[in-house]
Amino acid sequence: MRFAQFDQYSEDLLMAQYDVSEIITHELMKGEVREDFLISTLESCSDPKPKLLKGTISDGQYDAGQLDIILCRPHAHIRRVGAQCFVEKKDALCVIEVKGNCTGKDLKRAKAKAAMIQNLEGQESPQYGLVCYKVALEEMTVMKRFGFSYDSENKTFFDNATIPNEAEVDWQKIEYPELDFFVSFEMDKKIFLRKYEVSPGKFRFVRAVQSPLIKELFSMTRGLWVPAHQAPVP
Repeated sequence: MRFAQFDQYSEDLLMAQYDVSEIITHELMKGEVREDFLISTLESCSDPKPKLLKGTISDGQYDAGQLDIILCRPHAHIRRVGAQCFVEKKDALCVIEVKGNCTGKDLKRAKAKAAMIQNLEGQESPQYGLVCYKVALEEMTVMKRFGFSYDSENKTFFDNATIPNEAEVDWQKIEYPELDFFVSFEMDKKIFLRKYEVSPGKFRFVRAVQSPLIKELFSMTRGLWVPAHQAPVP
C-alpha cells in the first residue's frame, strides 16, 4: 500500500506537470519540457539511474532522425553534440516517443519510425513505443488497432488469439506490429499495452491493469535497464 502511494504520487505529479506546461505557447519548447520531466520521473525508478538521453540512433551510415527519449546500455559509447546524442543501434535498449495528445497519424508515424530503426544495420533493435498524456482516439479504437475485440455483454476487451484452438486467420489484426508498447495516462483512457511472443515468431499485445499505471512503466524501464547494467562490459 505504501509503495502504491508513492507510485501514485509520481503519476499525479507527471500529469500535473503536463497541465501546468500548457501555459507554454511555443510547441517545441513545451514538448521539450514534458520530455525532460518524464526523463526525471523515470530516473527515479532505479539506482543507479537509467541512462536516458535525447538524440538519435545510428548504424554509422544512416540515422533515425530526432528521437524523444533513448534508454541506453550503461556502458554505451555516446557521441554528444550539445544536448543531443548519437547512439549506436547496438547500445540502445528502448526508444520512448512522448505525445501530449496522441492521434492516429502519430501512431502511423511511430510505426514508420520503429521500422526505420529496425532496418538500420545491426541484429539487435531497441524496443520502441509511445507514452501519451492524452489520446485523441477512443479507447475502443486504440484497443482494436492493437488486436483486441470488445465483449459488449461483459464490457471487457479480449484478444481472441489467446482463446484455445482459435485459428490464426480469425485473430484480430494488429495495425502497429512494429511497436513494442503503448501507454496512455489520460483519465478514463488509462492504457498500458506491451508486446509479447505468443508463439515462436508470433507476437500479440497484453494489457496491464495495475494501478497506478506508472508502476508498469517503471517496471518496464527497470526490466530493460537492470539486466543490461548487470551484464559484463563487452
